[in-house]
Amino acid sequence: MNPTIQMSAWQRLLPFFLAVPFTTIVTGLFNLAEVLPAPVALLAGAAWGAGLGLFVTWFRARRPGPTNALEDGFVYLGTAAFAFAGCGGLMAILLLNGALDSPSITGQTLESTFLPSIPYYVVVNSLLEVLLIPGVLYLGWRPGKRRALLVTGAVMYFAMRVWTYLAFVPARLGWAETEHTTQSLTTAERQQAAADLMLNDPRWVPILAMFALFLFAAHLPASSRCEPKT
Repeated sequence: MNPTIQMSAWQRLLPFFLAVPFTTIVTGLFNLAEVLPAPVALLAGAAWGAGLGLFVTWFRARRPGPTNALEDGFVYLGTAAFAFAGCGGLMAILLLNGALDSPSITGQTLESTFLPSIPYYVVVNSLLEVLLIPGVLYLGWRPGKRRALLVTGAVMYFAMRVWTYLAFVPARLGWAETEHTTQSLTTAERQQAAADLMLNDPRWVPILAMFALFLFAAHLPASSRCEPKT
């Protein structure tokens, strides 16, 4: 039987220092700021991260058993979401590159091939950004290999989302909002479209690395770990 771990107040606060900046920047600045004033969006993102952490802390103190099952569920869902994001990203790149190799591809046809990927990624990344990543930081914050795997995956995901919003979103959405021709693309137009759509996108590689981290974490169930004493 593993001994109960005494968790200090400082240790209980550590996941807040990771999750709250994550939700402030990703949920607040990158997402909510599109519809709200930036200060309000940042405050809303921070409030969501802090509120989620306080709820998990309260719930864990009252019901440690169900919290273990919830932790496992978040890890399993995160694993599946990374698999969808990584494999979907690779498939989208292969599909668009293949379309550009066609001698008769038009700008409108290429656009209609690209646009369905936007809602796909909105759903997958929203789930990860808003709930799963901050959730696993709070729920999985107990000493052990699983916490190390989850924190590594969360930090990698945060870095990738910052990279995405700074480099990929403006270029690709700008291309999607441009009017496209019904004529077959010339060689120069194909090269420009490939550059605008950033079809050399390597992000599927780190996403699949995050999938591997969460997959390994999924094999370390919460029920096998000692519950910290708060």
